[in-house]
Amino acid sequence: MTMRLPYDAAQALADVLPLLACGEKAAATAFSRLADDHAFSSVVCASLERIAAEEDVHFALLTGLAATLPPARVDPAQRRTSQHFHARLTQGGAVVHLARIAAIDAAVCTILSRILSRTTPIGNAPMTASLFAQIRRDESRHVAIARAAIEAAPDRLGLRDEATRAREGLAALLEPVGAAFAALKVDPDALLRDVRRLPNRLL
Repeated sequence: MTMRLPYDAAQALADVLPLLACGEKAAATAFSRLADDHAFSSVVCASLERIAAEEDVHFALLTGLAATLPPARVDPAQRRTSQHFHARLTQGGAVVHLARIAAIDAAVCTILSRILSRTTPIGNAPMTASLFAQIRRDESRHVAIARAAIEAAPDRLGLRDEATRAREGLAALLEPVGAAFAALKVDPDALLRDVRRLPNRLL
């Protein structure tokens, strides 16, 4: 799957993947719990349950990809920080939780778009690029479903504040692997800036 990646790019991808995989696993758990929440209609809950299943597939895909790469150089403390970050997203009720997840998933789309650019090693490795493109398509759809589910929620300004804080937290998680993004030919400063910034029309 990664045979066309130079070694330095393969190592950089290996260093980034644990954060992405942790996010996918956390998202699968989160969407599954939200699907059981009475804050949403039965139709929305069915959609959220399907999203949870897709997030599990994403986690399996990233885990399989990681097995083809060099061992990740990730501080165990960083993994714990990532787990705590995703756990904190659940606080404040189902609607707030879903708003945060929509903001995070939209940021993941941004991250994947950058590493899929034709100027990057991954963008020039067809099988690896295909995997990430599939995940990006799914995440974009997840964002649309989450947005629709909370469209009528009150206190939109409050939701935007929570979503902005979630994006800032994600950027803080990504900052320690900035050098890995640079090795993947992604400008880490520009990426972190865009991850922190909540798109105006997202919520």
